[in-house]
Amino acid sequence: MKTDLSSFRRSSTFYAPKAFLVSVKSFNLKEIRTRYLKSKQRADGRVGSVERRALAQGGLVYVELEKGLISKYEIISFLTEPRGIDAAKDMIAVSSENTIHVISSNGIDRIDDPWFSYIHTVHFNHRHDADRLLVSSSGFDCIFEYNLTDFSRSWEWFAWEHGFQKGFNPQTGKEILLTRNVREAGSFRKKGMDYLFISDPEKQALPTAQRAAFINSVLYDHTRKNTLLATFFHEGSVYRINMADGSAEKILDGLKSPHGGRNYRDHYMATSTSAGELCFSNGDSISFAGLPGKPPELAGMEWLQNSAPFEDCIISIDANRNSFVLLDPLKRKYDMISYDPNWAIQDIASVGDPETRALVGGIKEIIGST
Repeated sequence: MKTDLSSFRRSSTFYAPKAFLVSVKSFNLKEIRTRYLKSKQRADGRVGSVERRALAQGGLVYVELEKGLISKYEIISFLTEPRGIDAAKDMIAVSSENTIHVISSNGIDRIDDPWFSYIHTVHFNHRHDADRLLVSSSGFDCIFEYNLTDFSRSWEWFAWEHGFQKGFNPQTGKEILLTRNVREAGSFRKKGMDYLFISDPEKQALPTAQRAAFINSVLYDHTRKNTLLATFFHEGSVYRINMADGSAEKILDGLKSPHGGRNYRDHYMATSTSAGELCFSNGDSISFAGLPGKPPELAGMEWLQNSAPFEDCIISIDANRNSFVLLDPLKRKYDMISYDPNWAIQDIASVGDPETRALVGGIKEIIGST
């Protein structure tokens, strides 16, 4: 059943004070909106760039919310296109385009991989005593897990090798097969098939529209051992991936440019970004379309960048209204708190634990101050 969020009662008292970090991909949201609106005019229907664009400067921002207001904020660090951010009890992980920084009381460890490209999410396996980190390398439709004891790669999954191989050729406007396997590329060539062989990931790139799956989030499924939840932006689906055999089972479908498939209470949820909805695996959905606050040029358009559950509410990042939207579906209450209209916020991570919050101040010295 679909519910209009504007029918909820607006309140600033149903949630406790919040402290979190947000990753801001760019401090120039206007440029991103212009690029997005241009991509919407293409006839192929795919959202996103077809050519590699210049990287933007973004950063990490520490935010405190209380009683309907941002009571404190601070730009902690400037980074190149940070998207993924997550926090465990004594660690913070953040991605910067094709690099991951893992911050602890001991300092910083950096994770690099030739197949890292447009990293979108990083996710610890546990909030306490985390020892693994999941990475969605969206630029090449792949997922990695890293052992945090020695920062070695412990697992990998390429969409191209598990039934999701059809990308997009902007020159022909048709589908193209993607591969990193030299033998498969040779077979495609002999058959006269349209394909793209990624032989050197450090020098090659796949812009958004050309990717096959565009996996823009991957999180551990906390209800099933050795299972992941991956969000496929182009298809509009969330898959449950078995780490043992690599099989993928669709658990949410019919979404529009989705982000953040994840556990929520006893089921699953995801943000149907361009539909402006929160969707749940029990069939319920919540629409943000009736909320006020959008500029005139975005009338009729929605963009919920992501949503994350906290203990007493869900916080959604409403990019078109430049607001944090806090909601409790059971109490039917919500609140909207505006943030800087220049911020292109990507993700959010709670730093409520004292151990985690203590690390925030050290980020300046570790990865560059403002």
